[in-house]
Amino acid sequence: MKLTQLASECDEGPCPTVWAVAGTENVLVQGFKVDDEEALTTMRLPNNETAVRIPMSLLLRVAREHLA
Repeated sequence: MKLTQLASECDEGPCPTVWAVAGTENVLVQGFKVDDEEALTTMRLPNNETAVRIPMSLLLRVAREHLA
């Protein structure tokens, strides 16, 4: 799977990042693992899914720079 970084919250090291998946309309989101039981219960995630936490500013940046 070939990935292209669309936007990140930092210049170096691991941090919340949005990646485009080449040849698809999909993105991958790198963020902080959600381990809050109340949030996970509310989301009712199936076993093959997970949740990550990213800043809203990162989503807005991706929208401005790649969807405009």
